[in-house]
Amino acid sequence: MLDEIISQSLRDFQSDCLRFCEQHYPTIHNRGMKESHLGKALSRRLIHSYKNIDIPASFVQLEDASSLKQMVFRVDSPDHQIYIVAHNLISANVACRRGLVQDTCWMLDRLDANDNKEKRLIIISDHWIDRSAASKSIPSWWLGHQPIHLPEFIAQGVKLVDSPNSLAVDLQADCRLHDGMHRIFHPFHRHRDGLPLFKYLLLSAVYPLSND
Repeated sequence: MLDEIISQSLRDFQSDCLRFCEQHYPTIHNRGMKESHLGKALSRRLIHSYKNIDIPASFVQLEDASSLKQMVFRVDSPDHQIYIVAHNLISANVACRRGLVQDTCWMLDRLDANDNKEKRLIIISDHWIDRSAASKSIPSWWLGHQPIHLPEFIAQGVKLVDSPNSLAVDLQADCRLHDGMHRIFHPFHRHRDGLPLFKYLLLSAVYPLSND
C-alpha cells in the first residue's frame, strides 16, 4: 500500500510541477525549483494521496537539517513514515552529487529506531540539461543506465553521455541503501507539438528503510 501511495503521488506530482512553472516562469526555466519548493510540494501531494483514502497524515521539515545543502522533510501517517530529501541539481558537478549522497547519509543517521512504522526514503530532484558533459551524464548517473527515450533526447538536440558511476552505487557504498527504484519524469511539454520536453528532468529515487 505504501509503495502504491508513493508511486501515485509521484505521477500526480508532475501536474503540480506544471502549475508551479506557470506561477514562477521564467525562473524555473533558468534554475529549476528550489529545494524547499520541491520538498514541500511533494509532502503536500503525499498528504493529499492519504486524504483520498481517508488516512490522516502530516509533514514537518527536520529543523536540525538547516545546515545541509538539501532540504529534509518527514511525512507521518498512523502506519507509515516517509523521509524526503529534496535537492535542486543546479550544477551537475561531482561536489553537488557528493553533497546529495552525504546529506542522505546524515538523514539516515537520525532515523527513529524505536518507531516501528513502515518507512520509505524519497530523494527528489530536478535538473535542466545544459551543454556540459557533466549535465548530459545526469540521466545515466541517476538511473545507472541510459534512459529508454534516448532517441527522443537526440531528436530534441540533447546527446546524452554515459556516467562513470551511478547514484545507486554511491548510496549503497556510503549509506548502505539498496533495492531502490530510480525514475525520471518529464512533466513539461513543448507548446508547438505537445511532446515532453526532455531537457528538463524531474528525478526520483525511492528506497525502503529498515528499523534495524
